[in-house]
Formats: sequence, C-alpha cells, structure tokens
Amino acid sequence: MTEAGQNNSSALKTKLTFDDVVIKKIVGVVISDSDGILGLSGNLFTDFADRFRDNEDVTKGIGVEVGTKQVAVDVSVICKYDVAISDVFDATVKKVKEAIKHMTGLELVEFNMNVDDVMTKEQYLEKYRGKDSEENKENN
Repeated sequence: MTEAGQNNSSALKTKLTFDDVVIKKIVGVVISDSDGILGLSGNLFTDFADRFRDNEDVTKGIGVEVGTKQVAVDVSVICKYDVAISDVFDATVKKVKEAIKHMTGLELVEFNMNVDDVMTKEQYLEKYRGKDSEENKENN
C-alpha cells in the first residue's frame, strides 16, 4: 500500500484556468458576428472613452463569472430594429455556448441578455460611429 501511495504522489498535477477577459473576448467576437445585434452597450464612461480610441472594445457590455468547469455570461446589447429579438437571442446563446465549449472546454450554464435599445443600422452608425468621424474632421 505504501508503494501505491508513493506512485500517486508523483502523479502529474495540472490545472487550466481562464481570465475573465478571455471569456469576454470570445463572447464579444461571437456577438459582433451575430445577425440582428448591432453592438454591445456600455456605460457612459466606456462610451466616452471609446471616442478616443481607434478600435472598439469587444468586451464592453459583457460580464462573466468563470468557474473551474462552468461559466455564466451577462451581456447588454443594441438590437437591429425590426428583427425577431427572441430568435436572435436563441441563435446567440447557441453560438456562444458552442464557442466557449470549443475554445475552453467550459460549460455555459447561464446566459442573460439585456436589450438596451433597438435601432436601424443607419441610426446606430450615426450615433456611435458618426460622432467619431465628425470629431476627427473638426479636430484636423
């Protein structure tokens, strides 16, 4: 018995963990490719800070809780006007679940999506992208 105990103590111990930002990026990329979702919503400070950056933060509007085997996700989004939001939600849950499982091996056990607004694509681009373009033109 002692020999068996010694063999077990020399066994390789391993552990794989993921920072929250890894899961947030996976979710952000999946959502950015989802039909019917125009973008992620952030708080006022995040939106203000984004105006001074060239690239959009794919993790804004995403909250995660990451365990050793499971993950929970909360997202706030702006949906495209005149789409079936419940269908967009169902498709997004499926894609996020598959991406997280494929890339990390973690199981998605909770997914909450809050729709902050609905807009046409033109309204969205004018509100969130147009301001950056106009401010850059004025400053140059």
